[in-house]
Parts: sequence; structure tokens; C-alpha cells
Amino acid sequence: MGYAVVDVETTGFAAGRADRVVEVAVVHLDEGGAVTGEWCTLLNPGRDLGPGRVHRISAADVWHAPTFAQVAGTLAGLLAGRVVVAHNLAFDARFLAAEFARLGVDVPLVGLCTMRLAADFLPGVGRSLRACCEAAGVVLAEAHSALHDARATAELFAGYLRAGGRWPELLDRVAAAAWPVVPGDAVAEVRRGSAPPRPRSEPVALSRGDLVVFTGQMADPREVWERRACAAGLRVNRGYVTKATRVLVAADPWTLSGKARRARAYRVPIVSEEDFAAMLGLLAAGKDHRSGWSQVY
Repeated sequence: MGYAVVDVETTGFAAGRADRVVEVAVVHLDEGGAVTGEWCTLLNPGRDLGPGRVHRISAADVWHAPTFAQVAGTLAGLLAGRVVVAHNLAFDARFLAAEFARLGVDVPLVGLCTMRLAADFLPGVGRSLRACCEAAGVVLAEAHSALHDARATAELFAGYLRAGGRWPELLDRVAAAAWPVVPGDAVAEVRRGSAPPRPRSEPVALSRGDLVVFTGQMADPREVWERRACAAGLRVNRGYVTKATRVLVAADPWTLSGKARRARAYRVPIVSEEDFAAMLGLLAAGKDHRSGWSQVY
């Protein structure tokens, strides 16, 4: 059937522990290296998204995205019967195997690594995807975007094939491998740039003595926000959100952090730091809060 070129973006590096896949892309190539199809979706990992500065995916982006379990069957169908190809295959395969294992499924991933193969086809070139692409004349439009990285890797691998790369034994092996039945066949793809607008809801009125909790890396250091809150007569809890919490202030109101999940369970409003600053101004002025603020439950 050919090759399935894959790339994943993740919350971190601990595949078998807490980290999860937040975006996955698959580009199909036939045995000659021609593109025959592609698929990509963001995934809701049910936790914070980790190094956003690297993958540039926000909590809002994955708010309505499917979970891995919901697309597992679709993804399995895209990989079955194909040699899996990735740049740094060990990383991508480890995360895919861990995600399927959480569903109780052991998948027979057999693959090739364009990073390792570069020693044969691009001798003397750096190991990064960007370095390999530059040497091979492949355009890498947007690094650390699963679809762009998979497209670039597919073009890179196609060049290896044109240069005489042949792996018939792997193609035969995957053709004979029996894949388990994997549930989860959601086919709707949620791509980057489809984040919903920030919601507006009922205003939050603060009173002196209210309990406030902060989460996320904000524009101003958290210590600064804590001092501002205390100066306004509020109490700050540096631990968990409780039912007594009046408001959770978040760097990203869409956040999927543990504090945010608890806040939503308790119906505690989640507001941005900008909105919280305005709320502090009204509290200091002794005014009631009358305008709407961004909240996510």
C-alpha cells in the first residue's frame, strides 16, 4: 500500500507518563513517493498543552477538538498496511504507541526514520528536519506544525526514493501484519486556525475578602498579581481551586489545567488577567461590576 508519513506535536517528552499528543498528521505516499492523500487534526489532551512557544497551539484551538480515543480508529486505518515514516521516528512512534496503549491496543508500527536515513542520502548534513530539508531543497513552511512537518518529511522521503531507496522487505512485512480492531472513527478534522471566539457570560462582582486563585504563565509575574489582589482586599490561594474560590484568573481562559478543570466542575468563573485588572479597578473604586467578562466553564 505504500508509506504513511506521520508527525505529532505533544505536551512534552514523557510519552508513557503524563504527556499526550495534541496534533497528529498523516501523509500517504505510494511506493514511488507520490502523495495520495493527507489527514490532520488537533487533539484535546484533557490537560494543559505544555510548551506552547514550541507548537503554538492554544487551549482554545483544541477546545472542540476530538480526543485521541475518538479518532483512534480513523488513525489506525490510515496507518495499517503501510510503512510508517517520520523524522525522528523513535519520538513519534513512542507517542503513538503510548496513546494506543492507553486504549488497551498494541499496534504493530513498522517504520523508517528520515533523520537516520539522512546519513546515507544526505551525508554531512545536520540531523534536524530543517537542516535536511534545506540540503534537499525541500520547503519547510511552518516548523512544529504537524501537517507542515509531515508534508516536508514526505517530500524529503520521496527524494530518498528517487535516489534509489528501496525497502521491499518492510512493505511486505506491513502488508502481512494484522492490525487489531480499534474503536474511534470520528472523521471530522479540527485544524489550526479554527478556534472559537472567546465567550462572554454574566459579570463577576468581587468583594473584599473573596478568594482568588491564579493559573498559567501571565504577562505580569504571578507574584505581581498576587500583591495587587491582596492590596485590593482579596485573599489569594496558591493551592487548589475549592468551592469557596470566587474566581480563577488564567493566562488563557480556555486553559485545560488541573485548576481549570476543578473550577469548571465547581462552576467557578475563569477570567483573563486583563479582565481581572479591570475588576480590581472597580473594586478599588467601590463600584459594582456591570460589564461582561470573558469566562470559560
